[in-house]
Amino acid sequence: MIAPALLRQAAHRPALWAITIRDSFIVLLPITFLGVTATLLNNLPFPAVRGLLSVLLGAGWPQAMQGVIDASYGVFGLALAVVLSIRLARRLASKDSADELPQAWVGIAALVNFMLCVAMAGTPSLADLGRHSMLLGIVIGIITPELLRPLVAIFHVVPDYDSEATFYYAVRMTPPLVALSLLVMLGAGATSMLPAPGARWLAALPAWLPGWADTDWLFSIIALLINHVLWLLGIHGNTVLDELAPVLFAPSFNHHLALRPLLDAFGLLGGSGATLGLALALFIVAREGPMRRLALVALLPCWFNINELLIFGLPIALNPIFVWPFLLAPLALTLLALTAVHAGWLPLHDLAVPWSTPALLSGYLVSGSWRGVALQLLGLLISTLIYLPFVRRAEARRVRAQGETFDAAINAIATQGLPYIRTVPRHSKAGLVLRGLLATLERDIGSAAMTLVFQPKHDRHGAAVGVEALLRWRHGRHGPIRADVAVTLAEEGALIVSLGAWVLEQACARKAHWNTLGLSHITMAINVSPLQLDDPELPALLERCLRQYKLSPGEIELEITESQAIAAHPVVDRNLTRIVAMGVTLAMDDFGMGYSSLLHMRRFPVHAIKIDGSLTRDVLSNPTSRDIIHTIAALGCSRQLEVVAEFVESAEQRDTLAALGCDVFQGYLYSQPLPADSCARYLLGQAPSLAPDQEIPTGRSSPADIPRSQRSLK
Repeated sequence: MIAPALLRQAAHRPALWAITIRDSFIVLLPITFLGVTATLLNNLPFPAVRGLLSVLLGAGWPQAMQGVIDASYGVFGLALAVVLSIRLARRLASKDSADELPQAWVGIAALVNFMLCVAMAGTPSLADLGRHSMLLGIVIGIITPELLRPLVAIFHVVPDYDSEATFYYAVRMTPPLVALSLLVMLGAGATSMLPAPGARWLAALPAWLPGWADTDWLFSIIALLINHVLWLLGIHGNTVLDELAPVLFAPSFNHHLALRPLLDAFGLLGGSGATLGLALALFIVAREGPMRRLALVALLPCWFNINELLIFGLPIALNPIFVWPFLLAPLALTLLALTAVHAGWLPLHDLAVPWSTPALLSGYLVSGSWRGVALQLLGLLISTLIYLPFVRRAEARRVRAQGETFDAAINAIATQGLPYIRTVPRHSKAGLVLRGLLATLERDIGSAAMTLVFQPKHDRHGAAVGVEALLRWRHGRHGPIRADVAVTLAEEGALIVSLGAWVLEQACARKAHWNTLGLSHITMAINVSPLQLDDPELPALLERCLRQYKLSPGEIELEITESQAIAAHPVVDRNLTRIVAMGVTLAMDDFGMGYSSLLHMRRFPVHAIKIDGSLTRDVLSNPTSRDIIHTIAALGCSRQLEVVAEFVESAEQRDTLAALGCDVFQGYLYSQPLPADSCARYLLGQAPSLAPDQEIPTGRSSPADIPRSQRSLK
């Protein structure tokens, strides 16, 4: 009896294969783009342009472009087999919780198996490695890891573990690779003995049809279905269509079979699937992101009926979202053109038009009139309308998946910090999000995307005595980003020094402006990362800001965060000594929950300690938190340090913290973080009139209305 787990795995295998094949086509997009560009240049239907290229590039440029085609499209099948086998082996390991096969040896096995199949079919040629062999590449890419995994278990060769890693895997993988190659040879030999599929039944089909049936309608539909179903499976449908051309297409317009010029010019507008309409739909729907960029790149090739970028880059192949429009759009356009021909509205000339002739021009050449151009424009409108809802669905799914990945990465950074960033694979989805965030953060430092807000601090009597400058970062695409996430990213991306310098400069400039309003008694607290303390230029930067903005050192307080351990380095000690010597006070932020808060108090003079918010939030409900706060406050009192409690959101909480020994309070009981001008008005007018136990005035959000992640974050 087969175990249920094995049955579930077998049921999920086809979906896993389809996803991996689709992703492999995307991986090969650079090769596709290279081949598309060379094919476009090599098949330009304009003699004048070709002549100009001969003058600029030399008479041998077509041969050079053919070489590029051979080096890209010419090895597409082989490359697909290798890439698909490696990616599938990795997915199988994660699905089955088994050891992942070494990627290099999986790729080697796929390469050998592909070449064995080609060799068993006859003398290999370059064409046997390219787009014509995509089906073979898919088959080899799937069976190689699927068969290699059980063969590795059967041929359980375990070399000495003291061996060098490469030698270890080479010895371990040799027997299963040899056994798999023999199996592939046997399978290829058996397949070569089967009779080749023929199309003689198609040739006899017209004789079976009743006299009233027009075979051009039937054969056009047959040609379209053959072409497009193969493309959906990742097989070059046009190649198969060319092989069936003597049967499917009439040698002249006097025979009632499918009309190849009509199909190429009107049915396949932009290539198989009438994808010129898809390119326009992508351009209309996608305002940003990969679909928008793909539309911009693919629009010109599609105009010349070259659409591999869309088929393998979007992708269309093996993508269930685009199955129906890919079939319906060319079918609708072909039936429309046939209707126009049979109604006598669209004349057709018996003229061989190159397949790469751009849209509109091809319609004019085939019909010899403006009606061909008008019909192509109508077909372009129809195909665009057919693709639009499916493109909207695909874009909505992409945006939703992107948002979920982004939110997951942000939450992981906020909860796990640097360990998460340093363990995320660079090329995973989360890794790409992090790299994108770092690039955006570097660009946004000093721009309008970065701002400071200020949250007041109040003493035991309710008087405002200071503010804390808090960073706010608004991402151009994803909106506000948590400040702690921005700081963590800056620390990991070596941006914290430049970000911290900007914050210090802006906070001092704001404090100087407030002094002109009569707020010189307010202390400005500025957060400093431990990594900034390792910067030899920090004291000089601080001195320059004090001098430039005419501030006294006592007006500035540096809150040293404990996002990382403060390095035991002479540069850090010298910086702290210089900062204290110039009269700037130091405060330990998040005291009690950091790396070594007590040791820091012994290492350098501290003016204030700020109790971690995780303790103050639940002081009313957690006796342990109350005891810890009381101990910290007693330590601060004995050392004559100011004890600051943050995240104070109710009068009862404030009174309890005061009874435990806290001196200064910061939180939504008094004010949320405010923009600079609003904070100045608050400090000048609202603070004296706001009693400590009074509710927050109407018009200001209550603490419950604001997400906790957007409250007083560093």
